[in-house]
Amino acid sequence: MTPTSPASSQPPPTVFAWAGGAEAFSRLTRIFYGHVKTDPILAPVFAEMSPEHPEWVAQWLGEVFGGPATYTQQRGGYAHMLSRHLGRALTEPQRARWVQLMGEAADEAGLPADPEFRSAFVSYLEWGSRLALANSQPGAEPPLRMPVPHWDWGPAGRPGAPLGSASPPSTPVKEPAAQQPPTAEVTGSPSFERDIRPLFTDRDRVSMAWAFDLGDLAAVRAHADAILDQLASGRMPCYAAWSAERVALFRHWMERGKLD
Repeated sequence: MTPTSPASSQPPPTVFAWAGGAEAFSRLTRIFYGHVKTDPILAPVFAEMSPEHPEWVAQWLGEVFGGPATYTQQRGGYAHMLSRHLGRALTEPQRARWVQLMGEAADEAGLPADPEFRSAFVSYLEWGSRLALANSQPGAEPPLRMPVPHWDWGPAGRPGAPLGSASPPSTPVKEPAAQQPPTAEVTGSPSFERDIRPLFTDRDRVSMAWAFDLGDLAAVRAHADAILDQLASGRMPCYAAWSAERVALFRHWMERGKLD
């Protein structure tokens, strides 16, 4: 069984719809947290869990897999979920047990067993749990102002993407030389197409594609403040900090009104 038949001209359903919608995810999390209460590895992690917690996690998973933005609207989105992990110092055995027990709960809840669904479902569990593990460690400083990730039938991307991603952009982006100076004077009028887009490499775009496209003007405009925070702190791109000149150019583009 596959999300669509080869002959179908209809777009594929979301992972959320294929799973059975909100009721299916609610059933999943009720079963999962019912088992957590008696699990020797996970029970201490969720010892102070509120009665509403299973439904909140169901809302998060539903939004991640293409359902309504209920978690963002009612709980505060990515920033709130991140706040639930900061400083928790989770362990790898706890992370691995969470993934294992969630898979077993999916079977018990009757979620689809076809390989396409389980591939998408388990890939998010692995990606999300490993990110949560890293973000929970002492001294971790993850970005705070990010959207809820949207997981479809193949968002993990090619091997080597640092944060998980969609497929590489179809339009190649030129990789700038390590010491390439900005292409516009800071006192001039930088444009996105000529001056800002080339500063983001293919690797930058792939690593952030789970959230938005760094090659798209509208997306970069919408997230410019968060991007600048990460650039200025040296945490973006993830593999090498930008030079002061590049950060200044991006800041100047913002100050000039984020021109085309």
